[in-house]
Amino acid sequence: MIKELYSIAISGVYVIHLLYALVIVIGFFLIIIGFFAGWRWIRNFTFRLIHLLMIGIVAVESIFNAECPLTWLEYKLMSLDHIKHSSMPFIAGMADKALYYNFPIWLFNAIYIIFGLIVLIVWFTIPPVFPKKSLS
Repeated sequence: MIKELYSIAISGVYVIHLLYALVIVIGFFLIIIGFFAGWRWIRNFTFRLIHLLMIGIVAVESIFNAECPLTWLEYKLMSLDHIKHSSMPFIAGMADKALYYNFPIWLFNAIYIIFGLIVLIVWFTIPPVFPKKSLS
């Protein structure tokens, strides 16, 4: 029973990590495409702020060479259950393949920081519409 709970927890954290990354990347492309397609929703302040903060967290972690809390949790759960990468639960294994590549850490850090800067530039070149203050 405990083994199944670890498997579910590990898979859950990996899926959350993958979804976090996908929101950042897909959100960026939707902003760019939406600008050219005339989609008004891509200028939604809340959406854009959340998107900027999400990549900002990743970029700041990279600047300070800090380990991502989700990565830490993935490895902690695997070590508690004595799971090796070769015997990961199926869903966690698939998410792991999508998230991690055999590149040096400095390259990942550079990509995250550059991508964060690009998103920041897009914030100013395709600015969000700030919420209007109510007069009541």
